[in-house]
Amino acid sequence: MPIHEFHCDTCSRTFEELVRSPREESGIRCPECGGDQIGRQISVFSAGTSAGRSTPSTPLPMGGCGRCGDPAGPC
Repeated sequence: MPIHEFHCDTCSRTFEELVRSPREESGIRCPECGGDQIGRQISVFSAGTSAGRSTPSTPLPMGGCGRCGDPAGPC
């Protein structure tokens, strides 16, 4: 089920809400103040490995963007 993050413009609270369909989103109210002036936030998610540990990433070369591996500068 998709859980979305919202921000209330009235009381500035950020909260999460389960939204099963786009029609449900229009009826969402802030759980703190009951306001309906809310906006959807861009949420960040995390993915883990099956062992539950994260794997270390390879550091980016100095001065490069990391896409082409050129340490002389961005692509």
